[in-house]
Amino acid sequence: MANEAKMVFGSETTVISLAAALASGANTYSGLSGCTMTQLDNSTALYPDAIAILSITDTFAAAPTAGGTIDLYMTLDDISGTSDETPAPASSDITYLAKYCGSWAIDNQDVAQLKPLRISLKGVKKAQFYIANNSGQQISYTSTATTVKITPFTIGPT
Repeated sequence: MANEAKMVFGSETTVISLAAALASGANTYSGLSGCTMTQLDNSTALYPDAIAILSITDTFAAAPTAGGTIDLYMTLDDISGTSDETPAPASSDITYLAKYCGSWAIDNQDVAQLKPLRISLKGVKKAQFYIANNSGQQISYTSTATTVKITPFTIGPT
């Protein structure tokens, strides 16, 4: 049928690639050793929503705590011309300086994790993303980076 709603996806961006361990209670930030952060550019299509995919392939130091989470945060770039939201989060102030986007519930087994999370991009032209490890265990790193990939999307007619 014509004019049925369907999802229209944009291009996937790997916004975080962490080739290092991340202690329980720690978060990623610009300048963290082994962490590559890539800006999400949503300025052309202005998609209102996105799917954020967390991939932890090198598992944990031990089984995460039941009910543990990995939390996703965002700061906005180009909010006034080309000026970014400041100050940018550092190693200990992520919850005070960044916008909370959501949490991935982590399985309390020491296994690889691949988790989706729907987030809002309403009002977001460009952004940086961060994760906070609240799993109760260190995220390990031996050979494969922990990543967060963002794929913007909208709903449009067929």
